[in-house]
Amino acid sequence: MGHEEVLSPVDDYRTRFRAAFANDLVAVFEGLFRQSGVDVGANRASVRAVRGLEAAIARLERGARGWQGVRFALTLVAIGVGAIALVWVVQEVMVEDFGVSRGVGVCAFFGVAGVLGAIFGWVNPRLRRCDAVIEARRRALRERQAAAWRTVAPLNRLFRWDTLAEIVMRTLPILAIDRYVSRARVRQLAERFGWRPAPDEATSVVACQSGAINGNPWVIVDTLTQEWGTKRYEGTRVITWRERTTVTGPNGRPQTRWVVRTQTLHASVEKPIPVYRRRKKLVYGNEAAPDLHFSRVPNDLADADGFLDKLKLKRAIDRLEDRSRDPGDPFTILDNRVFDACFAATDRDNEVQFRLLYTPLAQQETLKLLQDRTFGYGDDFTFVKHGTLNLLASDHLDALDIDAAPQHFRHYDLTDIRKRFLDYGVDFFRCLYFSFAPLLCIPLYQQHRNFRDVYAGVIDSGEADPLEHESLVNALDEACFRPKGADTRCILKVTLAAQTGEDALLTVVAHAFHGHAHKDVVSVLGGDGRWHDVPVPWVEYRPISRTVTLPVCVAGTADPAACAAALGTPEWRARLRALKAGARAPFFRRGLVAFPKP
Repeated sequence: MGHEEVLSPVDDYRTRFRAAFANDLVAVFEGLFRQSGVDVGANRASVRAVRGLEAAIARLERGARGWQGVRFALTLVAIGVGAIALVWVVQEVMVEDFGVSRGVGVCAFFGVAGVLGAIFGWVNPRLRRCDAVIEARRRALRERQAAAWRTVAPLNRLFRWDTLAEIVMRTLPILAIDRYVSRARVRQLAERFGWRPAPDEATSVVACQSGAINGNPWVIVDTLTQEWGTKRYEGTRVITWRERTTVTGPNGRPQTRWVVRTQTLHASVEKPIPVYRRRKKLVYGNEAAPDLHFSRVPNDLADADGFLDKLKLKRAIDRLEDRSRDPGDPFTILDNRVFDACFAATDRDNEVQFRLLYTPLAQQETLKLLQDRTFGYGDDFTFVKHGTLNLLASDHLDALDIDAAPQHFRHYDLTDIRKRFLDYGVDFFRCLYFSFAPLLCIPLYQQHRNFRDVYAGVIDSGEADPLEHESLVNALDEACFRPKGADTRCILKVTLAAQTGEDALLTVVAHAFHGHAHKDVVSVLGGDGRWHDVPVPWVEYRPISRTVTLPVCVAGTADPAACAAALGTPEWRARLRALKAGARAPFFRRGLVAFPKP
């Protein structure tokens, strides 16, 4: 396909890239399948056995629930008979009719005894036998599942962290995707385009990915941020008081009497509480229109179908025309009024460079992107340009799993593996493609390649950036870092303690909160005319932390099996001894391998 430009992102996806990626996806899967040598017949036989056992267990569980229902009904009968007999006997004793009460008591005793005998002698043994059979079937199911997993293990081992990335780059050659986020890639964005991730103790990088478009670098950062919100805590107190009231007596005259009133008093307090928010953003560097700054947020003007929607669009255009006629306002409306209103980058500060960037073709393609919900996602993206730095965020980018981890495809059923791989791959490509689409709509961005010789290609080696290190520790079990007594999620922050070549010793600080119980007293006016203290329990969140060291190495491969095999070589054993990580179990992710404490 070559490094040709994407002139019309929506149309090109519809006519070329969607089918091309699907074909490449199928071809790669079939190639992996042939390479694995999986015995289809053996897997189908194992899966049939698994499905048969699952159906048998479901039938047995329905039967067990039926017997549990019988036992519950008999228990209710026993309780009902006993209660009725007790009430009857008490009534008869009160009238001293002991003969009848003894008869009723004897009948009730034998009735309850019969029901309990049925429960313990008939229902419970059947339930125990049913439970034993279910447990035996479950053991057999686990064995069959293990056998099915073994039949497809050669295929599951072939899925790598960069499997989908390679297919994307084959389909869309202008897009390069790195194996992991390296210092070199982040240095490009920092030195040439001024991007520096702000150090924030309340934000942790959960996942990240980087690469280049025609030589211009990009990085996607998925962050978890702790913020402060408020929570309303409520408390109650029941009060009673005596109150004199006047009623009409039998003789028609008013009478006074005392009555007891009851009221539930409610009180509330608002207190701070930590809340956690995940958000992704795409950072892209391009030297085109270097003095231009603007921002835009989603609006519903591009979906103007009905009369009211079109009226809303017309009013937006009218407001822009009014601004454009104001001699004191530097804003000048574009000839394409609909694009200007829908894109709504009205805070732009350089009209010449804005028109250089958004040519009539770029306006046309961007408007098409905003209006398309058949193949794309419509107007759901935020776009901010700070000179040479571009920041994008969108709802569909938030939904994208940028890791494309191999475990998404692994299963014991070959049919399910194929479906998972193809379905996940199609969704992954669509979401990734339309995350870049606002940039692809601008021809100048694809044509501007002053530093393509420096930036071109995939970075798959070298030191990992702290962004990648932070996403690596977030992929580990949080229990490895969680402070004792933590009642909230952890924000993990990473610093480099030592570096030896591509090997690093990280210091991981886990920040969390411990909840301390408190009780406020709020005065509430009751119906008795008095003020009452209502206790309101609430929780104070106090910060706690824990520091852990973590050795991390560059594996030199995206293949987990190859990494596992390499760990046994003398070279790797020497590296692990230097990091004092020889006794720790490895954790492989993308091109890195970590050694957390057990």
